[in-house]
Amino acid sequence: MNPTRILLIHTEETRTHFRSIGIVENEPLDTEILYTVLTQDGHTVRIYDPDREQTGYEQVLSAFAPRLVYADGVVKQVPYMLDYMKRTKAYSPRITTVLGGIFAEHNYAYLYADTVDYICRSYDPAVLSAVASLQTEPEIQTDRLEALNGLCFRKGDGSWAENTITPYDINCLPRHIDRSHFYRYQSCFRLLRHNPLACVRFAYSCSHKCTFCYRTMMNCGRYIHKDIQRFAEEIQAVRSDTIYIVDDNFLVDPAVISEFIAWIRRLGIRKNYICYGRCDFILNNKELIRELTQIGFRYFIVGFEAVRDNYLEKYDKKIAVEDSLSCIRFLKSIHAGLYAMMIIDTDFTAGDFTSMYRWVKEQELEYVIPSIITPLPGTPMYDRCQKDLLTRDWRKWDYTHVLLPPAHMSVPAFYLRYHILVLRLFFLARRYGSYDFINAPKLIARFLLGR
Repeated sequence: MNPTRILLIHTEETRTHFRSIGIVENEPLDTEILYTVLTQDGHTVRIYDPDREQTGYEQVLSAFAPRLVYADGVVKQVPYMLDYMKRTKAYSPRITTVLGGIFAEHNYAYLYADTVDYICRSYDPAVLSAVASLQTEPEIQTDRLEALNGLCFRKGDGSWAENTITPYDINCLPRHIDRSHFYRYQSCFRLLRHNPLACVRFAYSCSHKCTFCYRTMMNCGRYIHKDIQRFAEEIQAVRSDTIYIVDDNFLVDPAVISEFIAWIRRLGIRKNYICYGRCDFILNNKELIRELTQIGFRYFIVGFEAVRDNYLEKYDKKIAVEDSLSCIRFLKSIHAGLYAMMIIDTDFTAGDFTSMYRWVKEQELEYVIPSIITPLPGTPMYDRCQKDLLTRDWRKWDYTHVLLPPAHMSVPAFYLRYHILVLRLFFLARRYGSYDFINAPKLIARFLLGR
């Protein structure tokens, strides 16, 4: 490896729309993984976090003098990722620019731009390290680029070459992640009242195939999880009392969860946990869920999505509303916390908005996350709906914007009913003592004006 200087950008979620700063802010785990591997390979690396730093981007370029700049993100961050590449080349055309991350894996062609030199589609951090090392050579041999998993690069004629991508084994990641960035800004990272909050990942992709979800397609659609003992030891090493397992579905295999519980007990780990899980797994493995709460699992994030079965069938969730009700009753019976995720469909009638509020109120749910249905590029839903999209502004792919024509009302009327629902749910939760850490007038103003 020929070491060089690399700037890793933790791209901000938004510059113009509703910001979740102070409500939901995740540790930049993927950026920290890259930082760890690149520094181990001898590179000099700096993380630039614009949400937490006062220094302007061009000032960072001047002070750090990187040879390569990398940015990644999800769909709503794409305009900002591309903007950083444009500003980098304007500052110095000699700096190599690279994009990557979740969006890039399947939607790399949207990132083709004159100011982008490479696109990393694989989750293998060694690809970026190899690209960085090659920049120090007088001439880059094409065959060496062609050997890198999933890399997109420019050929001699200016067209893009697209290497074949293969799944990455998450067990190849370093056992110990350099979390110095997290420890420096840990007071910032939170999920509602959980603060500070450290993130860990057990697996790439998801074993289920919901048609609206992009995460099932991650890692070439191949679900690969970490060695269980290794994962438990990783959690043990993190200096945080609260752990957020960011897998889109941690509760996949009962045998794996049982072994995980055994390792947490064997190592004597005492922490609090938050994880995603499906309600059918919870209902089919009640004793395991009880054991998870006994070792510290405080909240489960569950995608109930809808209060009517016809919508659940549309999303191919393979559950019924009655399953959701049973799941809620069970979690309450064992005193487990719940974050309920719901989809606001553009097929909603006025009655559907009312029904969702009544359903939430009847179940006495505190934390409900209502998201406007969002066809994510790369999913079957997007392929079906893209001809009907109301906008191509990626910044609005944030689950709070109407992207498809509402079937039963105008767009302004839909927004009005959505805003009313969100505010009613917020004040309902406040009655239960939730969101007491939030300045309500300030939050409401940010939500309504940040359109």
